[in-house]
Amino acid sequence: MYKVLLVDDERMILDGIAMIIDWKTLGVQLIGKEKNGLDALNFMEKYQPDIVITDITMPGLDGLGLVAKCTELYPDIKWIFISGYNEFEYARKAMRYGVKHYLLKPCNEQQISEALTDVIKEKENEEKAIHFLQNIKDEAGNLLFSEKEDILKQISQRAMAHNRRRTQKYSKVIQQIIDYIHDELDNPNLSLQWLANEHLFMNADYLGKTFKKEVGQRFSSYVTNARMNCAVEMIEKDPDIKVFELAEKLGFGTNPQYFSQLFKRIKGVTPSEILKSLD
Repeated sequence: MYKVLLVDDERMILDGIAMIIDWKTLGVQLIGKEKNGLDALNFMEKYQPDIVITDITMPGLDGLGLVAKCTELYPDIKWIFISGYNEFEYARKAMRYGVKHYLLKPCNEQQISEALTDVIKEKENEEKAIHFLQNIKDEAGNLLFSEKEDILKQISQRAMAHNRRRTQKYSKVIQQIIDYIHDELDNPNLSLQWLANEHLFMNADYLGKTFKKEVGQRFSSYVTNARMNCAVEMIEKDPDIKVFELAEKLGFGTNPQYFSQLFKRIKGVTPSEILKSLD
């Protein structure tokens, strides 16, 4: 079970988040609450949390300073930033440290839970990849030198094949839905009803309830988050890409304005602000 640390200088927010989130259902444990970055840093040295949910603006050591110090000390920690300031500079700096989740206050239970679900999946996938590679190394270590040469030639192919296979954490039908989602992010017709009719030939209401139960969020929320995360990756790969191109490539057709609104709601900034900062 992953350990979570909350950091916020506002006691009401700190206690509020601690109370509204169903930590056990998400598969995590809340192990601490700290009111500033310095206290959080001391706590982390003792208890080593896996996930940190932190405010950005705090006295002493703010959230950006905290993640900067921890990038080298605790590189495996996953971060979720929460801020009452809708300023792009914060989000841009957070992204430099690999922070993918930037929530604006006031954020609700669903937004925080969805962000937690995403970082939990990231950690699980990373750990499985490490375990897989360690098995490969152990296997190679037991071979004679001549045999190692042959097996090493196969490692990269096997690793790539492993990475292409999605983790079978869910039931078969839900895993199919997740696979279809990531394959159809550019499809403006992507919906649970469309998948039910065109691919799965099952009742959409049943699929929706099952998806929410297993994944922990609604189908539509999962699709939106997947598209916004993909947008960030596309911007990182191609800083010259246009907003309307992002919208088209991510299933929003000729409605880049709606795409930008969703992006800002989830990431805290518009794609145009990110692109402008990269000029």
